[in-house]
Amino acid sequence: MTTETSSLAGPSSWTTHRHGPAAGRTTALGRVFGPVLLGTSGLLVAGEHFYRHQELTAAAWLVEHLLGLRTMLLAGPNAPVLYAGTEAGLHRGIALTAGCSSAMLMAPFALLTGLLLLFSTRRPVRLLRAFAVAAAILVATNLGRLTLIVAMQHHLGEAGFSWAHVLLGSVLMMAAALAAFLLYLRIVARKPAHDGEEPEQ
Repeated sequence: MTTETSSLAGPSSWTTHRHGPAAGRTTALGRVFGPVLLGTSGLLVAGEHFYRHQELTAAAWLVEHLLGLRTMLLAGPNAPVLYAGTEAGLHRGIALTAGCSSAMLMAPFALLTGLLLLFSTRRPVRLLRAFAVAAAILVATNLGRLTLIVAMQHHLGEAGFSWAHVLLGSVLMMAAALAAFLLYLRIVARKPAHDGEEPEQ
């Protein structure tokens, strides 16, 4: 009887030792970074006008250094406007509205990550990595899209603007959003051996 009791207690003790510390770390880090990501989601929505100005500032830097064009950025009441051209003159300005910013695409990822950090058993480092990858894809793609719009408008005029903004830009951002979502799921769901986590039952 004593031997049987020891046998039953052994696996239970081993299981507690194996899963207990990981669960504790997840809870502790989740309580720290979960509210941060939830707050980030709220800030992306509430402060999207400020974000758009910073995003277009970054796009202006890329236009100057990659395309060699002169730029002028104006903070309009509804949307920041970027003008680009040569010394001979500037082309029509490009306004970055809320629908054309990466802020509204990143906010759901920040919200989802914050909730998972607080209420799931996934490792916080993996969740934060997934959010960072998704956010990087969305930001980099949108900056590339804005640079492409300026470049095509500079070389092809209004036709170039229409093609880059309506067709190419829209397809590019839809593909980026899909890629960001799929990579996010892949990072969150996979279980690499070096994580030291056991498959879920």
